[in-house]
Amino acid sequence: MRKYLNNLRKDKLTQEQRLNFLDYLHHSLANGFSLNASLELMPILWSSRNNLIDKLYQKVQAGNKLSNLMLKLGFSKTVVTQIDLALEQGSLVECLSQLATLNRLKCEQEKKLKTELSYPFVLVVMMILLLFFMQTFVSNQFANSNEHTGDLMLLGLLFLSLGFVYYLIRVLMLLKKQDYHSLYKLAHYPVIGSLVKLYVKYLLIYDVGLLLASGFSLQKICKYAENQEQGSLQQFIGEKIASQLNSGKKLADIIVQEYFLPDELLLLLQVGSKKTDLSQRCLLLGRTLFSDLTSDIEKLIVNVQPFCFILIGLCIIGMYLKLLLPMYAMMQNI
Repeated sequence: MRKYLNNLRKDKLTQEQRLNFLDYLHHSLANGFSLNASLELMPILWSSRNNLIDKLYQKVQAGNKLSNLMLKLGFSKTVVTQIDLALEQGSLVECLSQLATLNRLKCEQEKKLKTELSYPFVLVVMMILLLFFMQTFVSNQFANSNEHTGDLMLLGLLFLSLGFVYYLIRVLMLLKKQDYHSLYKLAHYPVIGSLVKLYVKYLLIYDVGLLLASGFSLQKICKYAENQEQGSLQQFIGEKIASQLNSGKKLADIIVQEYFLPDELLLLLQVGSKKTDLSQRCLLLGRTLFSDLTSDIEKLIVNVQPFCFILIGLCIIGMYLKLLLPMYAMMQNI
């Protein structure tokens, strides 16, 4: 089993390595290298994963799609679909820049979150040891007491903690999939739902802006999106919109009813400008949504530590009640 897991890790890139992969391709293509030349040089410059990257280059030379190979390296369906769109419209450099920025933001926020949680985590471990000590050596002295307020409070906090752990596991599992259905579920989760919805709106509006800039009409955008990675965000929404348009539904009604399409898009379409102007406005809206997303993530990270300290404070109160209330009840009976 361990050997299988090790082989699986060797065939995939870590999150930091995926960021380095996107950064390298972006800088290489921006400096005038072709995609094939960039992939050919990558094993030499990236010695730690040269075998894996060399296999990738050989498969690309053999006619395999880069996006499909990136999916096997651990990139999400959403990222893979954006790479496909960019290759089709010739905007791979800008797409890689966007993806690298998003992934860098994700890595930075995860590091910051770990830093914020490190101190509360140490306190939680110490409290668990203290609670174990109290349960083993102290509670036995008050076994005959009928006062269980502290026990009930700690039991409630235990269930709350288990619920929080379950919540985190579910979020991580859905984030790993990053298809339409998983993102739709996440968008209705408390705390992070608004962030996920904003993130998806940003991705969609930015992709629409890039495709419009390349001369795509709305029908072509939907048709092209339908041919992307099955189950991906873009493929599902493209197929859904195309089906509704073919059934005679108005575009304005589709935008209003689609959960992930921003209402601002409706205002942009009602202006009736040319494709080039509309694409620039969509890209501008995308950058605005990205700015809002960054700001909201910062606020969430800042509020994580106070929330943890509130839970720790409640646990401390519960331990005091567990210790002092039985003592107070025994003193009253004396």
